[in-house]
Amino acid sequence: MMQQRQCIILEGDAKWCQSSSQILLEDFDNDNLLALSNQSHNVLTLPQKQAQRHLGKEFDAVIFDALDEFNPDSFGAIVGTVKQGGAIIIWLALNKPTSLSMQRFMRVITEFEQQHKHFTVVQQGQTITKLPTNQWGRTRLIHGAGSESKQGFKSIESDPIDFIDFLTDDQQNAVAAILKVVHGHRRRPLVLSADRGRGKSASLGIAAAQLLLEGKQQILVTAPSLATANTVFEHAQRLLPNADTSSGLISVNNAEIRFVAPDALIESDHKADLLLVDEAAAIPASMLEKLLQKYSRVVFSTTLHGYEGTGQGFTVRFQKTLDEQTPNWHHYRMKIPIRWSENDSLEAFSFESLLLNATPVNDKLISDAQIEQCHFEYVDRQALINNEQDLQELFGLMVLAHYRTRPSDLQMMLDRDDVTVYVMRYKGHIVASAWLVKEGLLDEELSSAIFSGQRRLKGHLLPQSLLAHAGIANAGGLSYQRIIRIATHPIVQQRGIAKVLLKKIDAHVDSDILGSSFAASDDVINFWAQSGFSAVRLGIHKDDVSGSHAIMMLKARSQAGQRLVDDSINRFQQHWPQLLHSQFKYLDADLVIQLSQLFPEYDGKLSQWDEQEIQAFSDGSRGYEFSQIALCKFISSSIRTVDFLLLSNEQQQLCVMIVLQQRDWTGVLKQSEYTGKSQLTKALRDAVSDLCT
Repeated sequence: MMQQRQCIILEGDAKWCQSSSQILLEDFDNDNLLALSNQSHNVLTLPQKQAQRHLGKEFDAVIFDALDEFNPDSFGAIVGTVKQGGAIIIWLALNKPTSLSMQRFMRVITEFEQQHKHFTVVQQGQTITKLPTNQWGRTRLIHGAGSESKQGFKSIESDPIDFIDFLTDDQQNAVAAILKVVHGHRRRPLVLSADRGRGKSASLGIAAAQLLLEGKQQILVTAPSLATANTVFEHAQRLLPNADTSSGLISVNNAEIRFVAPDALIESDHKADLLLVDEAAAIPASMLEKLLQKYSRVVFSTTLHGYEGTGQGFTVRFQKTLDEQTPNWHHYRMKIPIRWSENDSLEAFSFESLLLNATPVNDKLISDAQIEQCHFEYVDRQALINNEQDLQELFGLMVLAHYRTRPSDLQMMLDRDDVTVYVMRYKGHIVASAWLVKEGLLDEELSSAIFSGQRRLKGHLLPQSLLAHAGIANAGGLSYQRIIRIATHPIVQQRGIAKVLLKKIDAHVDSDILGSSFAASDDVINFWAQSGFSAVRLGIHKDDVSGSHAIMMLKARSQAGQRLVDDSINRFQQHWPQLLHSQFKYLDADLVIQLSQLFPEYDGKLSQWDEQEIQAFSDGSRGYEFSQIALCKFISSSIRTVDFLLLSNEQQQLCVMIVLQQRDWTGVLKQSEYTGKSQLTKALRDAVSDLCT
């Protein structure tokens, strides 16, 4: 029987909290304790924001000092390091005015104190007694030779391991499901999901090691970072004690388990008996789709709740791709905890207090919702913290829609004065929502410093980007409302509800400009463009997590705002041709076409000499190198027209990659079915000829 973890809330001043903690932990080994605090302690002590440095480790007890600040991401992360039978001690100020998020946190504390015997609140002046030490010991996920497990998994006879002793049937079933991806039919990927503490990453490592012991040669592991996948390698290494190991690599008998970053893996020639994708929800869907196409045996694993963000919406978003490309895919969810007991009150408290268990409204209650039946509403946040159903539906919607949603987003939404929330309701339920933040109204001196690169502010993304990157010198003085989150319930998407929400927000807010910045993709850009927003900037660098360039789109709401938006559009259009063969040389051609189509048609005329060169190239009497400048002018103009879309997709791609982006012909040949430059040139001549007619 696993011991329960305990939670002790100390309410008082710093001196009392510290002395009380010393009494509570009197019999504990200081070497296995951690304090997240700005106070000095006689145990390992770190600031709250460094909590994630110790992910994957286990402590007998953790002190979480929230007297001056409460970082919900750090709290959510560190709860997972307290082992069974251990304790977390939370310091809170007594009778101190609290924010809305802390008011709710305190209410949840009161509820748990009344319902759970392993949950205790002690206020300054009350008696403190020491906690019993944790006698359970460190959890062992893998037992070595000689263990007498009734659920043993035999390895091949030459293994140094006689049995793998699984701590739960759940883990054994997960490993079996992973192995079946390799032993069964091709193109039947597995989605492995679990809350934290279920042994998901351990299962990946156990299965990878077992496959090498069976004679498989190449197991590839990818994840948002090598640190994310460390647990996989740690558990594989335990089963392969004679292997050579280094960072992200385990080698034994010419076989290996190797980590490769997602983008590098897509571009590589690596072959694999199995690809393991850990924390798949944090990898861009476009990358996952390419990996699915490239490898025939894949396991996608994702955490459903936790500090990592959420995988809750992963299956919903990625299921369509799986259904289309690999209709025989499987899903296995691990439910039984390994690190703590199944009814652990501390896990339940972290889920409830941080809304890690938030889900949107049930599909059945809103499936028949239509625009005419939905109404727009500004959300009063004081009322929101007293309406748990609304809060669950609102935050659950964002958790489902945005894989990077974290507990700190809940805190930000509830506490920041510059944030406003709007929703669309159907029969009282929230079916769509948008969160906005106020920006701008920067004074002239600050704006000038940002424009010249001497200052950077926290927040104010829209005016800062226009000042520092787009070079719009007067952008700082205007008022902005930036939409930082927008989501529609999956069951009612494609019904125009989000567009009505944006329209209502446009009429409701008071600012010169309404805007947003987001990862560029075809469908999202179309949504904003159809809602009257104009593209004014594309970020030069790809986002590390989304794998996409960020695009900024704006809509004017005043005369001053319209002048600024017009200036921003004109500047973006002027720079676009030069950007395409410099910073955006390898930007996806379809995205180049989509953005170019958003620009007004070019009203400039080609010179007589330009027209002669273009005609000479299309009829084959003039080489590309001698027509390049005229062709670039012609395609830059044509790509904005409807006629350009009448070309075949292949012709459109050639015009973009060769003429506008000026890519190396050898690289273009590798992406095409043409055997040589002469064939490629003829195809380009045909495309230009079709545009000329």
